[in-house]
Amino acid sequence: MTENHAQRVANTTTTRQLDNALAGLNDGTFVHVRQAARATGTTRSTIHQHLNGSLSKREAQQSRQQLSPDEEHALAKWVQCLSSTGHPVHHPFLRELAEEIRKPRVTVDDMVVDPSRRKLGKHWVSRFLARNPILQSKVAKNIEAARKEVTQAQLENWFQEFKHVVAEYGIQPEHIYNMDETGTGPRDCNADK
Repeated sequence: MTENHAQRVANTTTTRQLDNALAGLNDGTFVHVRQAARATGTTRSTIHQHLNGSLSKREAQQSRQQLSPDEEHALAKWVQCLSSTGHPVHHPFLRELAEEIRKPRVTVDDMVVDPSRRKLGKHWVSRFLARNPILQSKVAKNIEAARKEVTQAQLENWFQEFKHVVAEYGIQPEHIYNMDETGTGPRDCNADK
């Protein structure tokens, strides 16, 4: 694993620990900040700062980000959907998508007043990935090599994800088609049995 991935995991863990500490103080699980700090592994000063209204680093930097949190969440979800269907999103394409999302908000006046609004920074993609630890960079493989490495657990996971997407979007069975390298055809579940 890369250092960036390890840092993302650590940041997510720290955020989760802080959330647990604050939730425990709010619901009465913890009576004192010291007790919450010991139980969750969060420092007392961090808990005190949040109780007194301080923002996290991520919250404090949101106004400087090129995309809003909602736009970033939508982009991350879309990247996940593409990846789950076997279409990896390359970094340049991710940058292009982000530019398209923010294009309607960035006017000529914004670019004159704040030159940093002209385009996304050189490290925008790596920072976006750090802010969205659920996304990971992977090296794409040849389809034949990838097929050889598929396990039963991965197949079951794929079908669970497929069922989740069908249920989430209310896709009707008559709108589901079978597709492979020979073409497309209507879904026929009984043909395989």
